[in-house]
Amino acid sequence: MSNALLVVDVQNWGFAGDWPVPDHEALLERIRERVESARANGELVVWVQNDGDADEMDAPGEFFWELTLAPADGERVWRKTTKDVFESNPDMAAWLRDQGVTSLDIIGLQSEMCVRSSTLGARDAGFIARPVAGLHGTYPEGTHDESGPTGVTAAELSARVDAELA
Repeated sequence: MSNALLVVDVQNWGFAGDWPVPDHEALLERIRERVESARANGELVVWVQNDGDADEMDAPGEFFWELTLAPADGERVWRKTTKDVFESNPDMAAWLRDQGVTSLDIIGLQSEMCVRSSTLGARDAGFIARPVAGLHGTYPEGTHDESGPTGVTAAELSARVDAELA
C-alpha cells in the first residue's frame, strides 16, 4: 500500500492579490511543510491545477492561474476543468495505480468544492482518500457587514468537509 499527496489548486488566485482565502499565509506554510514532508518520506506528490475559462482570472497563462508552490522535478501536474480532477482526467486513476498508489491525502483549495469533489472522485475510482484537516481552505459563504461575516465562515465550511469525509 502506497500513499500519495494530492495538492489541489494551490494557485495564486487563493494566496495572492486582493482576495486570498482567510488565513492564507499560515495555510500556505502548512501546505508547504506537508509537501516537504511527503518528499522527504518518499511519498508521491501530485499537483492539480484548475484551468479557468478564458474570461476568468485563473485562465491558463494568467498570474492567478499559476501554481503558488513549485512542483519538484518529476512531480506530475494534472490540469482540470471540473471540480473533480478524476472527472477531468479519466486516465489519472490508472496512472496512480501504475505508481503503486492505493491511498491519497488531499490538500489545497477549496474545501467544499474541488477538495471535496476530488476526494469523492478518488473514492469512486477505488482509492482510500481523505482530506487532511488543517491543510485545505476556502472562502466564507455569505456577505460582510460592519460587524463581520454574516454567513458560514471558511473554517466552518472546511470542518464540514472533514466531518463528512472522515
